[in-house]
Amino acid sequence: MINASMVLCDRHFGGINYPVGGVGEIAKSLAKGLDDHGSQILYRANVTSIILDNGKAMGVKLSDGRKFYAKTVVSNATRWDTFGKLLKAENLPKEEENFQKAYVKAPSFLSIHMGVKADVLPPDTDCHHFVLEDDWTNLEKPYGSIFLSIPTVLDSSLAPEGHHILHIFTTSSIEDWEGLSRKDYEAKKELVAERIISRLEKTLFPGLKSSILFKEVGTPKTHRRYLARDSGTYGPMPRGTPKGLLGMPFNTTAIDGLYCVGDSCFPGQGVIAVAFSGVMCAHRVAADLGFEKKSDVLDSALLRLLGWLRTLA
Repeated sequence: MINASMVLCDRHFGGINYPVGGVGEIAKSLAKGLDDHGSQILYRANVTSIILDNGKAMGVKLSDGRKFYAKTVVSNATRWDTFGKLLKAENLPKEEENFQKAYVKAPSFLSIHMGVKADVLPPDTDCHHFVLEDDWTNLEKPYGSIFLSIPTVLDSSLAPEGHHILHIFTTSSIEDWEGLSRKDYEAKKELVAERIISRLEKTLFPGLKSSILFKEVGTPKTHRRYLARDSGTYGPMPRGTPKGLLGMPFNTTAIDGLYCVGDSCFPGQGVIAVAFSGVMCAHRVAADLGFEKKSDVLDSALLRLLGWLRTLA
């Protein structure tokens, strides 16, 4: 309900608000803001470990050997990557151990990005579609349901005139793609993509295949490689019956000076939820560093209360 409320209020109050130029413009705007305020952004920086000194996070080490030190470290990797790869898994804090007992990794996605001729889409085509042809039992099965977004319906500047972009995705687990030779892997990508596109052609857009000018297929292994997410996971989901989002970890961790942000923190998955997590983390770090006023008594009581709530998850 919290996630639904945020989505409805932020995206649909007064109509659908879509960033001109695509959702990538949000990241570009954030990066520009950091640049304008004197920050330096290091792209293609492959962080391999978090540096600890007497139990406190002091910086990060990159794959090329460089080290960066700071008063705080904020990890936007998943909790599994943060406390299993960037930090040694054998030193797993009790709080993170409880998290991994309460939550499992959601499956990843097979993604297809296509450029097609515009005339294959009817004039009144909507931006978002969800396809489940037969029965609800296939809803959560791999490749059972299909999600489709056509951003050029809302912003035609994203593609050359007379063309549309289709982003098609469906759930898929990394186990389905392991142990394949390069040749078999590429063949399987084409086979699965062909089946997905055939279903869309049959249910939504006749002639879709013949209109394709560009196609690129990504698997859970693609997500793991380029997004550095364990198993290419989309994020955490409750192992059992969920007991509310307040059972999710917040931005603080059991490691002094280390904060987490992203979809494995409260309030969870999705663009708006992750952005909310970022705002919360910024305020938390600013308060802890003395840039924002806080009441030590109330703050300590609140953190203890939130910690207790997490034990109920």
